[in-house]
Amino acid sequence: MKRNIISILLVFSILACFVSCKKLPEGSYEANGPTDVNGEVIETTTMPPELESFLSSFDTSDPAAIEEQFEQMLDTEIVEVELEFGDELVDDSNANKVEVELDSDGKPKHEALEKDYADIVNGDKFTMDVTIKNISADGEISVPMVAMRNGDEIFFEAKMPVENKGSMKFNVYLSNDGNCYMILPSMRWYMAVPGATISDLIDTDLITEGESPSADYVESLEVEINGKTYLCDVYEDGDVKIKYYYDDTQLKRVETINGEDITIMEINEVSETSDASKFVLPKGYVDLTTVLGEDFNLGKMY
Repeated sequence: MKRNIISILLVFSILACFVSCKKLPEGSYEANGPTDVNGEVIETTTMPPELESFLSSFDTSDPAAIEEQFEQMLDTEIVEVELEFGDELVDDSNANKVEVELDSDGKPKHEALEKDYADIVNGDKFTMDVTIKNISADGEISVPMVAMRNGDEIFFEAKMPVENKGSMKFNVYLSNDGNCYMILPSMRWYMAVPGATISDLIDTDLITEGESPSADYVESLEVEINGKTYLCDVYEDGDVKIKYYYDDTQLKRVETINGEDITIMEINEVSETSDASKFVLPKGYVDLTTVLGEDFNLGKMY
């Protein structure tokens, strides 16, 4: 995730150069902006004054100054993220293997669950409040996140910690027309991004697919965590191991181990509803995609 912060800084560096050099691509730079009497957006080839003023404030001659100015836009609140079951993989070395009843697909039944996680995330609507931690060779990062589905549309809202300097709220919107947008409310802009970039920000499959249909069930274990016993279903998908931890009535935690890359997700709350107002692009925000040009690819910047 950290490298995407660098990418964002580079985006603003490029935009600031556009402003200072007056080399602006042709096109409409204002989306969801002024409208005519019929309510249609008035397209313009002039950069909105608020965007030009914002970008002109950047010192394009000094990358460190750009980063410092960027940091001033962060929420100064440090995101303190704690995982209920701990920040590392659960130690199941002393776990007891147990036999469980399997369904027709050869996977454990969980008839006592209040809400079956896999059924909910494969349903038409859901809202999930989760905490996700990624551990890799690049470092560790923990992010509180809310994920929603509304039909074919997916919306993510998260606060990303930025090197103990604060946090940056970002949203990701996967619309039903096949477009994907990254939205930064503090900067009042959004831009279309390729799916490969999103996978570096969010493990979307972990949230939206439930139990991996390609994973094979291996075994079930009884594991003691903080003095309480949980059931752990273990799956394998090639070289990837996935562990689902349940209490009596809920799925509580999912651990995905892929070599040195580890993703831990704890589920704080899940429901079968979603807020329809989240599944629209925000009004009055600048569409950076039109500023940078359709051929611009954020993924090529790192």
